[in-house]
Amino acid sequence: MKDNHFTFRFVNASETIALGSALPAVCVVVIGLRFLTRRLQNVKVGMDDWLALCGLFAVIGMGACLIAGASLGSMGYPTPAPPESISPEELPYYLDPATVRNQKIELPFRILTMLAYGAIKVSIVSFYRRIFVVHRGSLVDILTRATSAVIILWASTFILLVIFACGIHFWANWGLAADDLLYCRAGFITDFSLVISDLILDVFIFLMPLPLIWRLHLTTSKKLSVSGIFLLGASAVGASIARLILYVQILGAITAGIDVDHNLFLTVSYYWCLLEAGLSLIAACLPPMSYLFTRTSINSVIHSIRSALSLESLRWSSQSKSSRIHIIMRDEHDMGHLVTPTKDDGYTASWPATQKGSTTDRELSATESLEGHLPTHRADIEFGNAV
Repeated sequence: MKDNHFTFRFVNASETIALGSALPAVCVVVIGLRFLTRRLQNVKVGMDDWLALCGLFAVIGMGACLIAGASLGSMGYPTPAPPESISPEELPYYLDPATVRNQKIELPFRILTMLAYGAIKVSIVSFYRRIFVVHRGSLVDILTRATSAVIILWASTFILLVIFACGIHFWANWGLAADDLLYCRAGFITDFSLVISDLILDVFIFLMPLPLIWRLHLTTSKKLSVSGIFLLGASAVGASIARLILYVQILGAITAGIDVDHNLFLTVSYYWCLLEAGLSLIAACLPPMSYLFTRTSINSVIHSIRSALSLESLRWSSQSKSSRIHIIMRDEHDMGHLVTPTKDDGYTASWPATQKGSTTDRELSATESLEGHLPTHRADIEFGNAV
């Protein structure tokens, strides 16, 4: 169904049930594959994985709300016309059963939406921390921590705004139209603010790693391949943009005095909320799952980036301090490898030789990655002054 005043189309009950059941099912499979990948790679399950699992539970709850609304004859159906016996003066006090059911589903759905958005966004940022944070106190460490804090505050704020949309008059959320106008005046404004801020956060989060990647001393082909992994979330950003267009057109219609069907608008709004949450969750899981499809572990990308980041930190430290700076990178045998700057802006890496107590040195250029030279199977990197 498409209204002539809008570029988007309304969704019916069958489409609502289809999305509410199919997308959460796909997300269950994706999360299962994510944890399977961790097991196959013998990699510890991290905070990013657990947050993605929390996002899955919220997405399943959102899908259940859509299925319940459509099955009860509320979502995906036009708002029933009031009985002819109702006068215009009595209309604000008329309570339509289908609309009441929609409003009762609305409160838990919106809370689950914010939980899903918040968990998935922080999961993505936590994955960035796993890759880009070489040592505490760095700019990337501060940036990712601050971003996570902003997301948590953002999600918590909108959850409170949803719960207290009508103040302490909670019953007004599914009460008469007159009660809604009296106690719940900020509803659409809150939703519109959420859509705008959600898009801003999505764009910022998915673009965050690109400057970090392109300033590293990696080959152009490796920069492009790594950037492509992190841009897999573009589909979720597209869904966020579509939802913003939806709200802008609805706001324009209301301002122009055009009648908008409440139930159909609510359904299509929830439809795009779930679509965005599901696509974001899938996009957040694709980089960790790359090993299943390419047999190339994301850890190799991580080690390459962390090695390049280590050299960047080393160069900065060697230029800003008069003392000699060193980095010790630990391999899978807990063997330390010393990396020190040379006069020609290159680096010297020290390998343990076969005989105990002896080492060999090899010159590395400033643009050469440590990957392939140092067996950095562990990400432990130590900074300090050589004595």
